[in-house]
Amino acid sequence: MQEEQNERAQDTDKKPIVQKAIGFPCLQCGNQMSFSPERGQLYCSYCKTEKEIPDKEIEAAEYMYFPEDEHFEAPVWENEPGQVLTCPSCGADTVLGAAAMTATCPFCSSHYVTEAPADKAVISPETMIPFRISEAAAGNSFTEWVKKQWLAPRKFKKEAKKPEMKGIYIPFWTFDASLTTNYRGFGGKRRIEHYTVRVNGKTQTRTRTRTDWYPIGGQMHLDFDNIPCPATKKIDRALLDKLGGYSLKVLNVYNPAYLAGFLAERYSIGISDGFDIVRKTMELRMANHIQSSLHYDTYRGMQYNHHYEAVKFKHILLPLWLAAYSFHGKVYQFMVNGETGRSAGRAPLSALKIALLIGGGILAAGLLLFLLMSLGQ
Repeated sequence: MQEEQNERAQDTDKKPIVQKAIGFPCLQCGNQMSFSPERGQLYCSYCKTEKEIPDKEIEAAEYMYFPEDEHFEAPVWENEPGQVLTCPSCGADTVLGAAAMTATCPFCSSHYVTEAPADKAVISPETMIPFRISEAAAGNSFTEWVKKQWLAPRKFKKEAKKPEMKGIYIPFWTFDASLTTNYRGFGGKRRIEHYTVRVNGKTQTRTRTRTDWYPIGGQMHLDFDNIPCPATKKIDRALLDKLGGYSLKVLNVYNPAYLAGFLAERYSIGISDGFDIVRKTMELRMANHIQSSLHYDTYRGMQYNHHYEAVKFKHILLPLWLAAYSFHGKVYQFMVNGETGRSAGRAPLSALKIALLIGGGILAAGLLLFLLMSLGQ
């Protein structure tokens, strides 16, 4: 039975799906309620009724992962019909709440979004961070960000309007691991050597740096906790990194009410690929730890043999405000951390401003060189 469950869950690395949508009708007027980041509860925009969501915070459950054979243990959602939309332009799969309707893809602004079949099981996100930042605050962040884009075309800065901010929960994996590494190679110690030369019949003392090499080897151990990996291929990773981190230690229990009025992306990077991404971070940190602990000046020929134990993972949903806007036919992304409000984006660049900047830099460098040569005369 466990083997069958693992096979079904592993299949989600290719094409996962989510549970069916759940509605939250207002008990006063019958309209659908949405989650309000400002109030921290469900809110009916029609009759102003509020409904509290049981706000239970827990230390998120973690599940074992075995890198050697890519085997893992985690609960899965069964195959159920859901409001899953697939964008034919960029391929993003987006999950809608029961009352939500969309005519545009949040990732590329495509106006042609079609329903996708729900035919796979998916690893359940048992924990999440609800939105803390409102749509209005996210839109204001865009206005302030535009003012700071001094390399953008003047027309963009003048005409840029607040885009429609889409609140979307982004899937993440986080990994814990105990890493033991055997290493060997050579560590170098630098020393200053004095020597003499004859120049025009006179003896001069000079110095040069020599490196003495020593064979090294040993074993180091490090424990890693909550190393995150976005489980999405549709978000600009460089921009996402600029948003800073989320509070990952204590999370809210997953509750569909938090998704009311928002979107959620189903993960497109599975556990195996996610761990392959994260292990590069872990192994780089281990190499830096080894080298800083040994106190040599430089290293060469270093070889590392890594062994992982007690690898655990979580699947969580994290809040992101996302806007995809176009300028001269090209799509750009702007995003806001839905927990902290930190923002990042990409703006069009003015070829004229860049040319002037480069020209000014060359002129400044030439002027500096001229001054240095004048002072040396």
